[in-house]
Amino acid sequence: MNHLLLSFMGLLTGLIDSVVGGGGLISLPTLSIALGPGAHAIGTNKIVGATGALVALFVYARKGHLRWREGLRFCLICALGSFLGSSLAPHVSKEFFRFLMIIMCPTILIIVWNRERFFQEQENFKKPHWALFYLAAIGSGFYDGFFGPGGGTFMFLGLFLGTGYPLLASIAVSKLANTLSATTALLTYAHNGFVHWKEGFFMSAGMMFGAFLGATYATQNITKIIRPMLTIIVLALLVKLIWF
Repeated sequence: MNHLLLSFMGLLTGLIDSVVGGGGLISLPTLSIALGPGAHAIGTNKIVGATGALVALFVYARKGHLRWREGLRFCLICALGSFLGSSLAPHVSKEFFRFLMIIMCPTILIIVWNRERFFQEQENFKKPHWALFYLAAIGSGFYDGFFGPGGGTFMFLGLFLGTGYPLLASIAVSKLANTLSATTALLTYAHNGFVHWKEGFFMSAGMMFGAFLGATYATQNITKIIRPMLTIIVLALLVKLIWF
C-alpha cells in the first residue's frame, strides 16, 4: 500500500478517534490489507495506538484529570495482560484474526454509536469485588495486546465500572493504561520481528495531524457526520479484507 495512502488513512484514524473514538477500527483493517491479517498488522498498529494514546494522555494530564497513584495498579496489570496477549498472538493463525476482525469491528462500532450510555456519571455507586477489578484490568490489557481495536474503551469501562472514579479521571487513567499497554505490546512484537516501522510511522504521522484537527475543530455537527463516516469506512475495509 502506498505510504501517502497510509498517512491519509492515519489522518482519518486520528480525526475520528479524537471526536467519537474507534480509530483502531480504521488503522488495523488498513494495515491488515497492506501487510496481511495477523501479528505483522497488529504489531505495526501498536505504533499508531501508542502514539494516539500518548497524545490523549498528555491532553488529559495537562487538564489535571490524571490520578497517577490511584490508577497505577490498574495500569500495571493492563501492561501485564498486554504482554501475555502480544506474546500469544504470533502463534495464532491469520484466518483466526480475519474472523476476529469481522466479529469485533461491528461490535466496537455499536459501542461507539452508543458511547453516551457508558460515558455518564453513576449515581449510588457500589464498588465491586476486588477480583472483578483485577480481572477487568488484565482482560482489557490482554485484548489490547492480542488484537487491539477498542482496547482503550474496554480499559475505560473496566476502570469506570470497577472503581467509582469520576468520569474524566477514569478516561485519563485509561489513557495511561492504554499507553503502557500499547507500548508493552509494541516492544514485544518488535522483539519478535513483527513490526514494520516505516508503515507504522507514516500512519502515525497522519494520525497525529488528524487528532489535532479533530481536537481543534470538533463540533456537534462534525460529530453527527463522523459516526456515519466511521461506519462506512469500517464496512468498506472489512469488505475489502474479506474479498482478499
